[in-house]
Amino acid sequence: MPDARTQEIAAEQRVVDRVYARLDGMRERAKALAAEGHGRAAAGTLTGLVERDAMVHRAAARLRSVDAEAEGLVFGRLDLDDGETYHIGRLGVRDDDREPLLVDWRAPAAAPFYRATSGQPLGVVRRRVIICRGQRVVDLDDDVLSPDRAGELQVLGEGALLAALRRSRGAHMRDIVTTIQREQDEAIRAPARGVTLVTGGPGTGKTQVALHRAAYLLYTDRGRFTDGRILVVGPSTVFTSYISRVLPSLGEESVHLRALGELVDGVTATRRDPAALAEIKGGERMCGVLAELMWQAPPAAPDRLRLVYAGQVLTLDAADLAAARRRVRQRCAATRTPPNAARPQAVAVLLDALWSKVDGAHVDRGLFVEDAGDRPELHRFLRAWWPPLTPAGVLSWLADPARVVGLPAQAAALLAASYSAGRGDRSAASSDGGRDWSVDDVPLLDELAELLGEPPAAPRAPEPEWRLRELTTGTRTVDDFVISCGLRDGWELYAPGHPTPIAAAGQAIDNDAIVAAQRWAEALILREGHRVVGWKDGFDPHGEDAYKAVLAEPLPVQEPDDEPPAEDRYLHVILDEAQDLSPMECRMVARRAEYASMTVVGDLGQATHPLAAGSWPELLGRLGKREVRTLELRTGYRVPRAIADYAARALAPGIAPTRSYRPGGTLSVRRVDDLRAAVGEEVRRAPRDATVAVVVADAFAPRVDAPGVAVVPASLVKGLEYDHVVVVEPADIVDAEPRGLNRLYVALTRAVAGLVVLHHKPLPAVLRG
Repeated sequence: MPDARTQEIAAEQRVVDRVYARLDGMRERAKALAAEGHGRAAAGTLTGLVERDAMVHRAAARLRSVDAEAEGLVFGRLDLDDGETYHIGRLGVRDDDREPLLVDWRAPAAAPFYRATSGQPLGVVRRRVIICRGQRVVDLDDDVLSPDRAGELQVLGEGALLAALRRSRGAHMRDIVTTIQREQDEAIRAPARGVTLVTGGPGTGKTQVALHRAAYLLYTDRGRFTDGRILVVGPSTVFTSYISRVLPSLGEESVHLRALGELVDGVTATRRDPAALAEIKGGERMCGVLAELMWQAPPAAPDRLRLVYAGQVLTLDAADLAAARRRVRQRCAATRTPPNAARPQAVAVLLDALWSKVDGAHVDRGLFVEDAGDRPELHRFLRAWWPPLTPAGVLSWLADPARVVGLPAQAAALLAASYSAGRGDRSAASSDGGRDWSVDDVPLLDELAELLGEPPAAPRAPEPEWRLRELTTGTRTVDDFVISCGLRDGWELYAPGHPTPIAAAGQAIDNDAIVAAQRWAEALILREGHRVVGWKDGFDPHGEDAYKAVLAEPLPVQEPDDEPPAEDRYLHVILDEAQDLSPMECRMVARRAEYASMTVVGDLGQATHPLAAGSWPELLGRLGKREVRTLELRTGYRVPRAIADYAARALAPGIAPTRSYRPGGTLSVRRVDDLRAAVGEEVRRAPRDATVAVVVADAFAPRVDAPGVAVVPASLVKGLEYDHVVVVEPADIVDAEPRGLNRLYVALTRAVAGLVVLHHKPLPAVLRG
């Protein structure tokens, strides 16, 4: 007779089989619905087609997430004191009678799976973790929370959380949906409104909580937060790559995941500036520097204007032009006009300056302004003297220290050197290509984008007729109802905004068929609420000749209020590793969170930026937020106790160490004569199935040769985890920046199994003894 474990696994396997069988049925129905939608029968209305397309898309996206999940769709079970049993999984599934087969982990009914304890069982008798590999149940692990009510319930296994924590790290962060703890669940399910601050030390699961919170918000209010209305901001592209698979594994893809160096469109910055330079660029004084810089003359601006009028040569020299530029700025300050919208003011000021040079009372000022204002030579001058400005072009002007206004001379020289050394030609006002921006430059680019304003849009020329006729590999949409038979045997009716036909008719042979096709189309268009009063020549989405319907009432024009929100108008912003933001980075994030609620995640003990806030209220003030609910994660689940206790020596005074849940961990501290050889030896000793990283001071990273493992500069290791970590020369990490001990603390807490510290120089004082 099979033992109890085998019987229980078989029982759970039957449930899992039912869930996947149900999903197979859902998958087949989705395929049938897709086929129906793509058929686009003539009897279908335009609204019905759009709704069907949306349903097909959503069903397909949902099933793709299930198919891609390798760790098991079903992972939990709750046996309640009223006799009810719920199975918990990554999404909700119902049977044909609408009874729940599987409860989504984000649903209220699943909350006791994470929140119930023996002291507060919340009606739970037994909580079971179901461990699957794909569709196969391989093990079970139970907690009995109400022993007096357990009766004949079987109890299997022990330590599901510890078993999960002992697994090797992968190249990417895993979700923790099967092992979320009570305090983590409270943070995940906190209300969306306002600001939720989640604090905790290394290994407390802050980042996983933030990502699971994004999935939870989408589940509870999908209509509001879908379509990229949630932004997750991380400290680096290394970090965002590491966490990139968590949300897809939870079935969510409608979230924008960005590193700080990617928040400005068209820029991907990965390198960090040295601490001294980062302190200059990150300070709020840069707001004044940039505000002064953008009103300066571009490097290629002409210093002389000559205009012949009424036989007189009118000349504005460099001093005149400098005075004119100051007057333009004064006028724009009064009306809050940014430089890129100030061309009319520049024209008016230049004409005033030129008029002051005119000799003779017989000249009419009005005629002069009209005539001189239309001169091609004046407009050519303006294109060079007051060109459209881009943030990248203006920021590159800082390569000249004379342009840096508002900083001490030493800081101005250091700032200028960062933009001139090895960066190529930065003189063009509107060219952005080929620049090696740092992460610390990105907030300055964003600030300039706000200050400069958008340049006036060039008038849009009508699309030429040859382009409408041109055949391409794709299709366009049309702005009116159109019928054609150019590419197929029958007539097809296209609707505004649709590149594919919404209905098809029979063969077309002669002029009578054209009239019949038009009558057929008129009936379908009338069904959509529009009356056709005539037809005229046009083009279909393929560029073929077609007939365009003339409607009794024109189609409605999209009003400004109907326009979709701007791409960066987010409704919830999740900010990870927030303790490290400089004032300028806070301004950049605050622009994207202006209309958004926020989840702010961080640990003051890991603050490494020289301008990092000294407290959470200070940081929230920089973000423009005041009211906040604070949730603290006190228990570390990733870093073993031996490693956590050693790393805590580097904590700043006043920061309480995290309590480690995991016993054990291996720790080795060795002084060596040959660091390179010692690194190679430690890498060879590491288990083959383990993830290994070598963490070094940034300047030393290029000299480390460790094939097959990650060599991570200390400035980029924050938020990452590895099974085994080799930290090389802690003294160099500490000496590299003002908050070097905080950086060392970060480096020492990246290991979840074994930590090796190699040094040749004396260890920092806090690590001795």
